[in-house]
Amino acid sequence: MKLSKREREALALSIQQENEMLKRVGKIIRNSFVALAVFLLLFYWGYSEIHDVFFPNLSASGHQVIKWIGIIGSIASLAMLIFSLTARHYGKKNVLKKIDKYQGRTPS
Repeated sequence: MKLSKREREALALSIQQENEMLKRVGKIIRNSFVALAVFLLLFYWGYSEIHDVFFPNLSASGHQVIKWIGIIGSIASLAMLIFSLTARHYGKKNVLKKIDKYQGRTPS
């Protein structure tokens, strides 16, 4: 089925907008991964009770707080990472379907 010129332009605009959104989702994935790494390091630091030169007088309760911040932040970052990866996967599939439709490879 051949698309009219107006439909092709609308489809091209839709493809362009979804491509831009996929780029933004890619940035969210990168930021979520970095946040996950930071929170996992905080959790490890709080769990192992490492005493360092920056905070030599940090008490055990301080380590517990850091551990819980690391756990909660890691869970939130991991959830955001999983949701973003899922959105990117299905978004790419949708864009590829629209490109096929734009090029006339698939019916309807």
